[in-house]
Amino acid sequence: MSSSDDTVSRDAQTRRNALAHYDILDTPQEAAFDDLVKVASLALGMPVSLIVLVEADRQWFKAAIGFDGPEPPLAASICAHTVRQRDLFVVPDTTRDPRTADNPLVTAAPFVRFYAGMPLVTAEGVAIGSLCVLDTRPRTLDAEQAFVLTTLARQVMTQLELRRALKERRARERRNAAILESAVDYGILATDLDGRVTSWNVGAARILGWSEAEVLGEPADCIFVPEDRASDTPAREMRTAREMGRANDERWHLRKDGSRFWAMGEMMPLKGEGGAHEGYVKILRDRTAQRRADEALRQQTALLQTVTDHLSEAVFRLSADDTITFANPAAAAMLGWPEGGLIGRNLHETAHHHHADGRPFPREDCPVVRALEAGTAMRHRETVFFRRDGTPIDVVTSNAPIIEDGAVGGAVLTVIDVTERKADGARLRRSEERLALALNAAGMIGTWDWDLATDTVYADANFARIYAVDEDRAARGAPLGDYVRNFHPDDLPAFQAELDRMLAGAGTDGDDFACEYRIRQADGSHRWLLARGRLVRDGDGTPLRLPGASIDITERKRAEERQSALVELGDRLRDLQDPVAIAFTAAEIAGRTLGLARAAYGAIDSSQEYLDIGRDWSRPGVAGRAGRYRFSDYGTYLRDLQVGRDVVIPDVTKDPRTAGHTDVFRDLGVRSMINIPLMERGRMVAVFCLQDDRVRAWTPDLVDFARNIVDRTRVALARLRAEEAQELLNRELSHRMKNLLAMVQSIATQTMRSAADVDTAKEVLAGRLIALGQAHDLLMGGALGSTLIGPVVRGALKLHEDRPGRFRLEGPDLEIGAKPALSLALMLHELATNAAKYGALSREAGHVAIRWSVENADDADHLTFSWQEIGGPTVTPPARKGFGSRFIERGLAGQVGGTIALAYPSTGVTCGITAPLAAFQADG
Repeated sequence: MSSSDDTVSRDAQTRRNALAHYDILDTPQEAAFDDLVKVASLALGMPVSLIVLVEADRQWFKAAIGFDGPEPPLAASICAHTVRQRDLFVVPDTTRDPRTADNPLVTAAPFVRFYAGMPLVTAEGVAIGSLCVLDTRPRTLDAEQAFVLTTLARQVMTQLELRRALKERRARERRNAAILESAVDYGILATDLDGRVTSWNVGAARILGWSEAEVLGEPADCIFVPEDRASDTPAREMRTAREMGRANDERWHLRKDGSRFWAMGEMMPLKGEGGAHEGYVKILRDRTAQRRADEALRQQTALLQTVTDHLSEAVFRLSADDTITFANPAAAAMLGWPEGGLIGRNLHETAHHHHADGRPFPREDCPVVRALEAGTAMRHRETVFFRRDGTPIDVVTSNAPIIEDGAVGGAVLTVIDVTERKADGARLRRSEERLALALNAAGMIGTWDWDLATDTVYADANFARIYAVDEDRAARGAPLGDYVRNFHPDDLPAFQAELDRMLAGAGTDGDDFACEYRIRQADGSHRWLLARGRLVRDGDGTPLRLPGASIDITERKRAEERQSALVELGDRLRDLQDPVAIAFTAAEIAGRTLGLARAAYGAIDSSQEYLDIGRDWSRPGVAGRAGRYRFSDYGTYLRDLQVGRDVVIPDVTKDPRTAGHTDVFRDLGVRSMINIPLMERGRMVAVFCLQDDRVRAWTPDLVDFARNIVDRTRVALARLRAEEAQELLNRELSHRMKNLLAMVQSIATQTMRSAADVDTAKEVLAGRLIALGQAHDLLMGGALGSTLIGPVVRGALKLHEDRPGRFRLEGPDLEIGAKPALSLALMLHELATNAAKYGALSREAGHVAIRWSVENADDADHLTFSWQEIGGPTVTPPARKGFGSRFIERGLAGQVGGTIALAYPSTGVTCGITAPLAAFQADG
């Protein structure tokens, strides 16, 4: 591996470690980060803004706006270049920069042409990702925009640091509270500066007999014996703690019932966050039994030796200079020494010589040594000792000083091996973390506990926010009515019925409670919740409490609603035969399912500038808006629709494409919208419009649902057109069969009328019938490729050319596409057939003039084609249009998007066609 590869690998590992420190990867969306990317997009006028975190082998989006789909692989990451920078990284045109020109994001969708990214750098100088903006056109950033992006990137890092700090602080607070409440063997109490009780743990209540409620605000000297109060011992202890940092004592104390107990105590000053002295904390442990044991120690030395020899804890007696003068068998076994091998050795140098991470550990820094030398007690201090072979051991040490004639004579040190216990604790923490992750993954939003006797619901902050209840009030307890007031009215009966069933003990589920319902949110929307709980009863069966948790099932319910809507759409579209009814049904189901203000299917006019809505669906109380609308009056998003891109706008007042037209949207009652174009052969023919009167976060699943509606509607309309086309084809085949028989009759009549004899008539008639078959193959084969217009015209008319000069053609050779060629041949066939029956071709002297030319109009080439009958009988306009006439007027004009004029002057039938040349030459 090269040195460059080593550097990349080290950088990747450094980033991985830094990201792990923040515990941010694969976390759910957070509003603070979503707001920052939204600000970046709006402030810089960029359609895409991302917060990208780059790991060793992938990139992950913490927040994104304007970017659909999953994160691209790291190999396609432009931000991978950014994290190697230490300043703003800007690519004005990605197609011209060798680092990005071949990037899949540049060469394919979303066709990124501009990139600007600011590295996200930790306080240690590690770049862990970037805040970036992207556009689909080349751009630059001016100094102000660069400052905005740089500042927002720093805000992202500030949010990351704040998020981590808050998480660590909450963990510490929870851990400290758990420690205090679990320390039942220790009386822990806190006082203010005047010595009045402010906190009293469970251990204090157990040891001293008073409950916390009885002593809050009372002087703490009530726990001292009268003689100590008389000698001002409580005040002296506070002064020592204040001046020396702590005050240790062992003395008699009083319980609530007046009995005395010997306690080992330690008082320390209590500091606030700013370091200000706020009061004192005192820790007591009932050592009455030990006191009595100490008093009997001299008389029971032999017995004590026996006991220490069989203790599982290591017990040392140390001289004042930390020399081991006694070590029980458990101590030798714990440290891996032979029995008696520790006597005379210095404990610190033998078993406590360095820190767990290998750093040197001087004697003067060791708390065990300092407590020994100071003659102070040390209780349950966690540290690491080392066995004789160097193996570390997690231990808890307690030090009891030995005072002889007022001087420190040494100490008794007990050491407990807690290696396995710490391992168990670590496993427990990991298990709790996995449980928390599982609960989060399950969508749990909060927990509650309903006291039935007082109708008081205690809830956590998450639960309170969802139910729109003040968090402090929820923590203190609020009545059930404060929570149910935001229920959807339709769901209250089911909720009450489930409560009644559970309280009555009816049903197979007994005391289990489970109910699904909707909660109204601040923005007017609703969230679906699943509440689960279990009733707690007292000994005689009386209901006492109902604790439980709520789970957010909004996405599941909405997915079910959308799936049901699609099933309903399929069922209803199956029987509809009217395009307007199909479009309205699709709009109604989409609007009702998504809770919109209005929905409609609109057709696009030939200029592609107007949207025609025949009938729209609107929510009750919202006015309908059927009519014609010009796209340019509502923004600059028409080009997106014309190229087949969906237009998704959460807020029309903030999207740059619509922000300049807020007045017209306000008049329409539109605040957010989705427009999905319907494309046919690359041309927009209709738009599905979804509108709401409030800001909406159009998530990908909502947009996918709308696209699904469009696709199914498109299929229904295509089915309807296919059925109409089949009917037209059947009628055309019937008409053509009649014309074919008429043509055979006409050919036979003309042949027999002009033939000199029967043999000649037979020969001429056979040739004409063969020509008729060839023309029929041309017209019905439908396999024409791109060809010249002249051969198409001559081939279509060959059947009727019974003598030279019947058809007089004039026009340039032009290539036309297959389908326009066939439509032109069919039209000429109809015209020629009618001319042979009734017009110029029915007279010997009659003929037809056919001309075509290319003319320029409105900066586009148009093909003009004309048919004029000359020398035929006097023409009388038909009383009604037959199928042939309608086919002539609709067939070719519909194919090429042009206009056709069929006229009946007395001198002879005329037909004129004008259409874009490009439409004539399109092959399909």
